Amino acid sequence: MVIAPEARQSPESDSEVFGKHLATNPQELLSFYVEHSKISLVKLRGSLVALMQNPLNQLPAIKLQTDEVAFDLCSLSPGADLLQNPDLEILFRHCSFVSLWINLAYISTECPLSESDNEAVLTKFIRRLLTGITPEFRRLKLDPVEFAALKAICVWKVSPLNNNSTAKVIAGEQYLGVAKALNEYHQAIYQEMSMMYAALNINDSYSGDFF
Repeated sequence: MVIAPEARQSPESDSEVFGKHLATNPQELLSFYVEHSKISLVKLRGSLVALMQNPLNQLPAIKLQTDEVAFDLCSLSPGADLLQNPDLEILFRHCSFVSLWINLAYISTECPLSESDNEAVLTKFIRRLLTGITPEFRRLKLDPVEFAALKAICVWKVSPLNNNSTAKVIAGEQYLGVAKALNEYHQAIYQEMSMMYAALNINDSYSGDFF
């Protein structure tokens, strides 16, 4: 999904805050999350599909895998080394949660949850989760960059990192950096499409989202 640059609020004011603690730039930050997302999806895809087919038996195994993904993110994410142990523990649990349920909802656009007349509580929970989130993934048609940005925002913007000011600042910089890089990514795509329209002599009368 891409939004025309004029349809979005510019994050220029945010860029003045980014970079006080993170030793990177927004583009490199987003690239880190895109690469991490691709690797984690390859690692988790088979187990996530198995989880949708047999939730009760597969949940312990997939939880171990999402914990590994979360550990990698907490170890390698820019600025995470500045967090204190209590904040790292919170971040780890939150990353594992996001890696499991957001990835599951994304994967389920390709492989729906199997149905059963006698569903356990866990299966009912998964079905309700996917009923709420998966249709939005189908509607938005997020590409890998957008999906990675969404997960990064879920990790940092929605995370309960509020124990101290340093954790709050790092979480805020993470969100601002990802949002700024994603905005620039969308602008680049929009400009490329505008140039293509011009080359084909097509009037660009578009306004809003396009897919």
